[in-house]
Amino acid sequence: MTWFRNILQITSFKSSFNQKHTYPSSQIIYTTRFFIRNFTSESFQTTPSPSSSPSVSNTITSGLEPTKPNEKPRVVVLGSGWAGCRLMKGLDTNIYDVVCVSPRNHMVFTPLLASTCVGTLEFRSVAEPIGRIQPAISTAPGSYFFLANCKGIDTDKHEIKCETVTDGADSVPPWNFKIAYDKLVIASGAEASTFGIKGVKEHAIFLREVSHAQEIRRKLLLNLMLSDVPGISKEEKSRLLHCVVIGGGPTGVEFSGELSDFIKKDVHERYAHVKDYIHVTLIEANEILSSFDVRLREYATKQLTKDWCR
Repeated sequence: MTWFRNILQITSFKSSFNQKHTYPSSQIIYTTRFFIRNFTSESFQTTPSPSSSPSVSNTITSGLEPTKPNEKPRVVVLGSGWAGCRLMKGLDTNIYDVVCVSPRNHMVFTPLLASTCVGTLEFRSVAEPIGRIQPAISTAPGSYFFLANCKGIDTDKHEIKCETVTDGADSVPPWNFKIAYDKLVIASGAEASTFGIKGVKEHAIFLREVSHAQEIRRKLLLNLMLSDVPGISKEEKSRLLHCVVIGGGPTGVEFSGELSDFIKKDVHERYAHVKDYIHVTLIEANEILSSFDVRLREYATKQLTKDWCR
């Protein structure tokens, strides 16, 4: 939504990193505030967890061993969000080896994530690979990225215990390994808060990751096409095309605005038979954009009301 993006003066992603109540079956989006050195095959042996195969041991064997006195200290960063990536980008890799452990191999530029839900931007435009943010991870012999979750921290031994991420693939069982660190940075973020709203986790789609935006776009387009099938009742069309946004923060307002633009510019042109059935409900306990100046809140409310009442 152009007017809201201009107000916040969101800089482009490239410029910041270029130094080289339940609504089942509705389109619900939840946006409320949320929260190593070189190794050999002998020294880096891992074993899958028993959940993947009953015949496999769950023993955590050596991963990255402690650094030696003549080696660079190892900084292990847990997470690939704003804090972790900014720190890795600023680290002097002539002094430190960098190891990143995260369940995703990229950073997401979240202010523009809402735009990808309706095709204003493509998903690759809001994701930056970790290897481009800190090139040493791809090129330096002592720096690595591991697609894994941290399962435990042993502060006495200066070790973390990790398990690889397999996205539920049965053919690729998860593996357990450990990493010794000299300095540990925990930048794993926080889980989204539901504020006790019933039905959110069961029926809503959060909007924090690229995969969330992909699911929202897929479901939105699917419901549009299903509602255009002959014989579908008016009530069913209204149900399929009722989009509910929970949370009137920056993400909720931005997504609502993007969805409004999508309805006016694309749905009215390409889905003329169902254009009168699609509508958006934004739910917020207090005022939208409650953490912003009152003038911005009033302006955003006016714009959204104007868009949806036309």
